[in-house]
Amino acid sequence: MTTICKADYYYGALLSALVNGGLAPALFEKENDSRQIYTVTTNKASYIIYTKYHTTPSGSEDFTWSFTFSDNEMQEIINVHQGNSDKTLIFAFICGQKQVIDYNQIIAIVYWDEFVACVDVNKKQSRGTPRLSVKAVKGSPRFRIYGSKRADMLDGKDNTIRIERNRLKTL
Repeated sequence: MTTICKADYYYGALLSALVNGGLAPALFEKENDSRQIYTVTTNKASYIIYTKYHTTPSGSEDFTWSFTFSDNEMQEIINVHQGNSDKTLIFAFICGQKQVIDYNQIIAIVYWDEFVACVDVNKKQSRGTPRLSVKAVKGSPRFRIYGSKRADMLDGKDNTIRIERNRLKTL
């Protein structure tokens, strides 16, 4: 008998969004439930999508999901990026909640340059656990991302990177 684990629901949501958008993803690698890696080819480019999900946001009106990366995951990300120069590495952060409501489940697509602006992949500048946070401001057409390398506020001003909510449709 096949059992369905919680991760299947979240990765299934990404796969559904990709297929409904006319794409045919293939599983690139699966080692555990903490992340998935897919390959997708569109008429624009070939992608490797590094995927993680989180179901416990902070905040009550504007939600923030924080994704942490172990040393092994960081090394894996570097290896995937360096070992697949013919494909573009992007990240899909599946931001869910335990209470499923249409507006509180999101997928944030983050490009490599935005990821490295938020997370010190070589651990030269930041201390502690590598982290990327996705903030969904209610009513905003963009998500805000920041991380262990990039503070959300700097000198009292917003220091986040703003990314479009509908990036998945532009692949």
